[in-house]
Amino acid sequence: MTLRGRLKSLEEDMRGHLESFVLEDGSRHYYNPTSGELFLFCVECVRIQGTGKPWPETPETIKAITKARDRAAAFEQVPTGGLFPFDKEALIERGELVRRSLIYGRTLEDADPGDLSEP
Repeated sequence: MTLRGRLKSLEEDMRGHLESFVLEDGSRHYYNPTSGELFLFCVECVRIQGTGKPWPETPETIKAITKARDRAAAFEQVPTGGLFPFDKEALIERGELVRRSLIYGRTLEDADPGDLSEP
């Protein structure tokens, strides 16, 4: 096996069970599909909506989707747990992260909705 072949094999072994998608520049973005990072980010966005607190830092995988060669396929591939705090259409069509409300009937600017649980 050539040195290049050995390096490629080592890189693949180091990545383990990571998933990836191709970026516009031809490189790949690797992420762990079993990580809870994306889900926890989305839950935190719901929790702080309307409180006036700044949103948490957007995970690198979501940022990478904006630069994916096929944004629609990358979005469908990445698990978000059913929540996604950005406008899907803006992300896929223009590669923009436009925040959206995750609370039905509320906008991002609405004050703290209080307890939304049913009695």
